[in-house]
Amino acid sequence: MYADILAYYANPRVKAEIAEYCRNRWVAVHCERTAKNGRFILLRYYKGKPLTISNPEDVDFILKKFKTLKPRAFYATANLYFKNSYRDNVLDYFKNVYARTMFWDIDSKLEWWRVTLKIARAIVQLLETHGVRESVYLKWSGRGLHVHLHEKSISARLYSKISPLDLTYSLVEYITIKCQRKLNEINTRENTTIKVENLMDPQRIFVVPLSLHRVLYVSCVVFTPEDIDSFDPSWLNPRNYRHQRIWKNFKEGEADELALKAIKIVGGYPKHLSVKKKKKPLEDQIRKYLP
Repeated sequence: MYADILAYYANPRVKAEIAEYCRNRWVAVHCERTAKNGRFILLRYYKGKPLTISNPEDVDFILKKFKTLKPRAFYATANLYFKNSYRDNVLDYFKNVYARTMFWDIDSKLEWWRVTLKIARAIVQLLETHGVRESVYLKWSGRGLHVHLHEKSISARLYSKISPLDLTYSLVEYITIKCQRKLNEINTRENTTIKVENLMDPQRIFVVPLSLHRVLYVSCVVFTPEDIDSFDPSWLNPRNYRHQRIWKNFKEGEADELALKAIKIVGGYPKHLSVKKKKKPLEDQIRKYLP
């Protein structure tokens, strides 16, 4: 029942966590109500301006203002913006983005959760071999898992010299390629078909910590790599979730060396898309990028 959704988001801790994570990002809200084409409605704008969340009251505002659409899941951009008040701000992926939150999308099924964690461990270990340890966190995304790398693990100095899009895409792509052999071994041994994907395109959005999933009644909780062995799906219970605020932890610049190595090998983002050339409505363009 939708009353359960509202009761969950009435929790001050949930609202505060969502608000803090969404700050300086462009927000998307997935609703239970569907459009004429059968797709769930995805909100990106209010009165022509990008949806943003900076404080818990903004969460309340969205739930109340769009209540007939039944808002359910909160997403935010990988991009962190200098300015995010106007459409031109959030569509400027090059001059107006000062950092990007990196992640590896482990596309799985909830019943494969143990195998999903084995794959997450393989990614974490690869990062550790490149000296990246203190900026890594894991987030259960619903059916699968995101291995995140804090945006400030790449230094402001390096971001100022090389495009955040090129740096973050290349780093994620490099590790994605390096983990494929281990991924194939695990899938073969466990009889699963789990994928690890690099989704670091310019418009990327992902579910934010403590949001509910867009379909499943589960909380998207964050935990440490050290908790991989102890993780249990019961942590996802919205009525009694287990979540750690370690997404705030980072060591500035610890991924610089890896990012430079990756961009030399990968060469940056392959297609610098021009927004002006896109013909589809913006909401249709964004919707296809949902995990």
